[in-house]
Amino acid sequence: MVDAPAAADRLPLSDRGRRVDRRIGREAGRLIPHPRQSQGNPVVNLMLRALTDRSSAKWRDFMRFRDRPTAATSASDVRGGGTHGPAPRVGGPWLVRHGVSLFWGLVTLHCLVAFLAPTFGFLTPPRDTVEGFLWGRSLQWGYSKHPPLQAWILGLSEQMAPNAPWLAYLYAQLCVAVTLWAVLKLAIEILGEARGVLAAILTLAGVHYYGPAMATFTPDTLSAPLWALTGLWWWRAVMHRRPLAWFALAVTVAASVYAKYIGLLLVGVLGGLTLAMPEGRKELRRKEFWLALTFGIGLVSPHLWWMADTGFSSLSHAFSHGTKAESMAMRLWFCGKFLGAQIVEHAGIFLLVGICLGLGNWRPRAEIVVEGDDVPERERFVILLMAFAPITIAVLTNFAVGGEFRQGRGTALFAFSGIAAIGLAGPLLRLGRLRLGAALIVAILIGLPLANAGHHLVRLGMGAAHVPTLYPAVQLADALQNRWRARTSMPLRIVIGDRWHAGNIAFYAADQPLLLFDGNPVISPGLDADAVSRNGALVVWNEADPEALDRLRRVIPGLEAEGVASARGPFGLGRTTDLAYRIILPGKDPSVEALALRPEFDPSSRQLP
Repeated sequence: MVDAPAAADRLPLSDRGRRVDRRIGREAGRLIPHPRQSQGNPVVNLMLRALTDRSSAKWRDFMRFRDRPTAATSASDVRGGGTHGPAPRVGGPWLVRHGVSLFWGLVTLHCLVAFLAPTFGFLTPPRDTVEGFLWGRSLQWGYSKHPPLQAWILGLSEQMAPNAPWLAYLYAQLCVAVTLWAVLKLAIEILGEARGVLAAILTLAGVHYYGPAMATFTPDTLSAPLWALTGLWWWRAVMHRRPLAWFALAVTVAASVYAKYIGLLLVGVLGGLTLAMPEGRKELRRKEFWLALTFGIGLVSPHLWWMADTGFSSLSHAFSHGTKAESMAMRLWFCGKFLGAQIVEHAGIFLLVGICLGLGNWRPRAEIVVEGDDVPERERFVILLMAFAPITIAVLTNFAVGGEFRQGRGTALFAFSGIAAIGLAGPLLRLGRLRLGAALIVAILIGLPLANAGHHLVRLGMGAAHVPTLYPAVQLADALQNRWRARTSMPLRIVIGDRWHAGNIAFYAADQPLLLFDGNPVISPGLDADAVSRNGALVVWNEADPEALDRLRRVIPGLEAEGVASARGPFGLGRTTDLAYRIILPGKDPSVEALALRPEFDPSSRQLP
């Protein structure tokens, strides 16, 4: 096929005007006179010659698509897109006018579906969420596994709405929305409005963590918006020299400490950047920085005091649980497995970039062309460091610790992946296959949350013994609480057992008892042997799990079941869940006396004043 602009170059000026100039005029929103209509007019002829001379600077300036309403297009842009066809449309101005509304429409759609799917598709919240609700019944400055912010929010939520566990799904989508708000703001400040909107959409649809992984409210979910906000406030404080942003950064970092310590990865990276850059060191001389630093330290000091008082239990948990590597090869395997999982989480970005932008000879025909100012080299380096340095540090930490990191630990790390991808793509974006890309985005935003809720039911139907989100907790909790009341004529105050079976009983029991996790008050705030002696306790374990019974016997010697409560999953699917139980009556009980002598019972919890 003959290239249209190249053929036009060989035509006389009048024919070039007929074939090219009128198209240019129409795309620019104004009609350029035909040369025959302007004979004898040297000004018009000079303008036509400049526009049709493809080597001139005026031609190149005219053909560019800036983020402004006066942009234009030409057949040369189509050729740059890879195939000959109709001229691409102006993309920048449309995105400037409507891009933010489009983005928030997609966010609203996604959050609505992601909220409704688990609300109607799950019988019980996931285990981490149930655990947060139970911890929240006894407010502390920290807990054995995590900092306290998630438990505080869920505990207060249960106090205000006792029978509304579905609020955890709402809080999760609020976290998604806040994360994407911060990503959009930062993307626009770095890339301009048109390309910033594209980066935010790419983050929403391309990073799997903002889909099913954040379907419910966990410490990982809570850390995601705080991560994105930390990057935004730091950028404004250092790169844009806005002193008041230091106070917003101090509050956000303090909240990150109370949410999950993973946020300190980004704080470390940004701290290093601040010290390394001249403008960063200059900002450190401002009084606002030191005031904000003092304020932030004051906010986190109660939690730091709690950590020191409890032997840094929440920090040690981050590195102590999970399988430990026994060889160098196993360490490398754990690191590769964790890194590979994070790459898979970006599959949406790879697909969307491949479909709409392409690479080399695989570029699609350009349907929309968007161009913005090139990101300065230093800003590009900083955003790439913000995007990739934390995961690098996490992998190195994984290798050093030698443990098997869960995939979910990467939830917060990739708020800036979309910005980095658009920044690496360059200032000129020729987007094609838009219908296919749009269909993929809609499928991701709607299909994945529905599939996440539905596949749990499929698993149960295919013979899975238990599925955490489809646990028959209500039936079992009612049955066991009724047996407790029939035996004691007292409200149920304490349940002893693991966080799943016993945890669901404690969570769904109408009396809202506290859970003595595995019979160990060190990880169960506000409970000890004296509390069990005063109130009695219901000990619960899975009858089919002898290891659970052995763990309980280490703190309650001679423990034996006095009965079993049973229930089936929804629609009669799955195996019957059989929970063995033992009722410990209030007062002098040999089991309680033996329990009080165990070394595990060294209560050292600190109640909030």
